[in-house]
Amino acid sequence: MDKKPLNEFRQDLVSGEWVLFMTARSHSLRSDEDKDFYQTKRECPFEDLVQSGQNIVWSYPENENQHATIIKNKFPAVRPGLCPVEQSFGPFKTFDPIGDHEVVVYREHDYGIYKFNQEDWIKTIQVYKKRFSELTKSQECAKYILIFHNHGRAAGASIYHAHSQIITMPILPPDIFRSLNGSFQYYQQHKKRVYADLLEWEQKERKRIVYENKEFIVFCPYVSKYPYELRIFSKESHAHFHELPDTSNEYFADAMFTALQKMKIVLDSPPFNMFIHTAPINNEEFGVHFHEFYHWHVEIIPKLKIDAGVEIGTGVEINVVDPDESAEKYRDAKI
Repeated sequence: MDKKPLNEFRQDLVSGEWVLFMTARSHSLRSDEDKDFYQTKRECPFEDLVQSGQNIVWSYPENENQHATIIKNKFPAVRPGLCPVEQSFGPFKTFDPIGDHEVVVYREHDYGIYKFNQEDWIKTIQVYKKRFSELTKSQECAKYILIFHNHGRAAGASIYHAHSQIITMPILPPDIFRSLNGSFQYYQQHKKRVYADLLEWEQKERKRIVYENKEFIVFCPYVSKYPYELRIFSKESHAHFHELPDTSNEYFADAMFTALQKMKIVLDSPPFNMFIHTAPINNEEFGVHFHEFYHWHVEIIPKLKIDAGVEIGTGVEINVVDPDESAEKYRDAKI
């Protein structure tokens, strides 16, 4: 018996955002826009970092078998400088864009992130953690550090060669504030972590869980803003990603590898955005330690749709795929 199309509003428990599910429109998905996105090694500024004049921070490992190299972004969204002071222009607040914007360049030109094996992911996680920890100590102006990866032109990548990015900001980004504030409000009301309750509920339901190992869980959120969206959580609640014990790297790598391999199979290697949501560096906004109420996690968003009038005009995302269905297809995908 065919399942009845899903058509309802759902509200995110943490952010308060609404999502409108309209699964009868699932035919409108698109994922093949990046099939012609390729640059030759000769065109690539990341093929020879020295020759192309890149400002290299360090490489990992520190031998000829380097997996990744950190470089300064030649076209940064923020710039180095003295800590900015809040200013005003009429009724508006302004800040100088002081921060650090770096690129994590992976060694092989034609070895994209969908080809990463679990050992590659262990090295990548170590690079992320090491540089994040360094920036927390060296960037005294930074309120927030974001690690993200854009795969494919439709996801914002302008260079074919696989690379992640790390950016620090002197402000607390609004999406992060909503996540933190919603978590804090839930904690004040219930004296519990909202993400702990969400994970407990998902594990009882089992419908949207894609994969889990000893320490991590991969699932499609009940209030997925985007089709086939994935989230990865540690089963051990912690606010800061960079404090993940090294002994947990292999389990996190296993979860990342499995999530992206299943996405590759189900959606035919779609463009996607991946980012790590972690607590800010300092705790001045809330007065309670972040570990009391927040839980770092990864979000992976395949680029399958374009926001139009409803989404832009209301802030309500339309999702045309039932998360239960997404999770089932991911589970069925054999790696």
